[in-house]
Amino acid sequence: MPGLHGRWRARGALLLFLAAFMALGASNGLGRIDALLSDRLLAWDTRPVAPDIVVVGIDDASLAALGRWPWPRAVHARLLDALTAAGPRAVGLDLLLSEPDAAGDAQLAAAMQRNGRVVLPLRMAPLQSGAAVVSLPVPALAGAAAGLGHIHVELDADGVARRIFLREGFGDVLWEHFALAVLQVSGQAPPALLANPAPGGAGTAGWWRRAQPYTIPYAGPPGHVRRVSYLDVLEGRVPAAQLRGAIVLVGATAPGLSDAYPTPMASQDALMPGVEMSAQTIAALREGRSLRGAAPWEAALLTLVALGLAAAAVRLAPPRVAVCALLALLPGTVGLAWALQLAGVQWQPGAALLGLLLLYPLWSWQRLDAALAYLAREFERTRRELPPGEADDRPTAAGDLLDRRMAALSAAAEQVRALQRQRQEALHFLSHDLRAPLSATLALIELQGGANAAAALPLIEAHSRRALDMAEGFVQLARAESAQGYRLEALDLRDALVEAVDACWPLAQAQSVVLASAAPAQECLVSGDRSMLIRALVNLVDNALKHGGSTGGRVQCELVAAGAGWRIEVADAGEPLQPDLAAGLFTAFHRGGTGAPGAGLGLAFVQAVARHHGGQAGWRGLAQGNVFFIELPAGAAG
Repeated sequence: MPGLHGRWRARGALLLFLAAFMALGASNGLGRIDALLSDRLLAWDTRPVAPDIVVVGIDDASLAALGRWPWPRAVHARLLDALTAAGPRAVGLDLLLSEPDAAGDAQLAAAMQRNGRVVLPLRMAPLQSGAAVVSLPVPALAGAAAGLGHIHVELDADGVARRIFLREGFGDVLWEHFALAVLQVSGQAPPALLANPAPGGAGTAGWWRRAQPYTIPYAGPPGHVRRVSYLDVLEGRVPAAQLRGAIVLVGATAPGLSDAYPTPMASQDALMPGVEMSAQTIAALREGRSLRGAAPWEAALLTLVALGLAAAAVRLAPPRVAVCALLALLPGTVGLAWALQLAGVQWQPGAALLGLLLLYPLWSWQRLDAALAYLAREFERTRRELPPGEADDRPTAAGDLLDRRMAALSAAAEQVRALQRQRQEALHFLSHDLRAPLSATLALIELQGGANAAAALPLIEAHSRRALDMAEGFVQLARAESAQGYRLEALDLRDALVEAVDACWPLAQAQSVVLASAAPAQECLVSGDRSMLIRALVNLVDNALKHGGSTGGRVQCELVAAGAGWRIEVADAGEPLQPDLAAGLFTAFHRGGTGAPGAGLGLAFVQAVARHHGGQAGWRGLAQGNVFFIELPAGAAG
């Protein structure tokens, strides 16, 4: 069963496609494309950051007023005292203070102790060997701090900062991230995040360890967290009410001074300072927000759902509906990924989207391949159903493979339909035209034996001859319409015309009609079947004698040049035909409305012979009479 085989083949290809993209979705195998999609989805989820999280920025204005960096630690001590007076909940001093300052360390340590809620950062430098070097604040400052936290940022392969590790260190020593340490000092850390890390030593190298990866659900682009200038706080221009009870982070925001990173919310042209990354992390942790990557089985299932709906559409729906369904599934898949992200699950839909984009063209290609195979099978089957020699082996029309297959099948189907029409015409001929004289003959035979037996014999002979003529005409027409009936050879049309005129001369003499012919002096060569062409010319002349000849009239036969071929014209002097009646003269069983005897097969035979020789037959009217002609190409038949 070819159709069943094609359906199973299509289903197998579809299942293989779905399985491949399920595996791709489970492994998040599109890499940076998936990361870019996730970043765009995260950028849709912009939300405000609580106003009680404030960044005190070391900006350009502060640098212009206070001088080049680094500033004396006495300046930071004055800032810290100004903050302490405002009453913040916690202060994160995002400044690396690992180098001693004999003049300022004591002042800053004293200011930190007066505040009692200051968190300092430490820096870890991972080594290629798998170890890490940790730089802690100077002991005096570390001892005065309420907490320490690392500020190491994990960069993905594309250089974008999307996640951190909440605990990181070496050996058995783990430090909390700076943001978590600030939250813990403020008393607002979620209970699930609280821990008691072991204290660490200064400048010790060891094996680097990381725990609790955390994808930062950024709230917005750089500058999204409320900022105030370091200088304004130092000089008392920021109202204390804006800082009271707030989590304050002090860090560099000036371009070129800060540690800035590209994030999903910021491109390379708009980097986010590290102090603001910590601020946005504090906001997300305090709100209990988190993002976890979809498990492999979840990603595979979601990919299968999207592609399964698409597969059902292309499999069951009409093509136009299937395309609309696929176009609707593209934003639907993105919307599903966004909704899951709002729920805290980060599904990377790249594999599903790629599958949706590829499914329809691949399915269409597979179905087109199946259609081409089907057309080829049907074409061969149709050719086999044609009688031997009836198949049209001419080159098909130009175009691609599908166009050629369709054209070939259409031509074969048209041949089959033509044979079916011939069959219907044959049935009509046998049931009507041939049956009538035979029935009349039988009726006359039944009258034999009576007084009128001798009188019936002429009628029996007339009906028998009529039936024989119609049967002969039908057989000759069938032979003319079949490619098997032709044996081509080089011949001179002048000879064929002479033979045709000679064959009809007795009938013309009996009707007292002048039958004349004229031809060029040079050879008029064609490639054709001699007997078929002579019979076609006899039919033309006989038609002129029957329908246009009259006692004392004239039928003129003439062979003339016509373009690149030859035309034989047979003119009579009868009543001119009306164009509407003459339109079907060369169709089988058509008599032109003249009421003349015959089955209407003679001119159909002429047209069939002309077409098989690459020419055509036709008619034109005269002021008095009609001209029937046959045109043939010179030299070779088509």
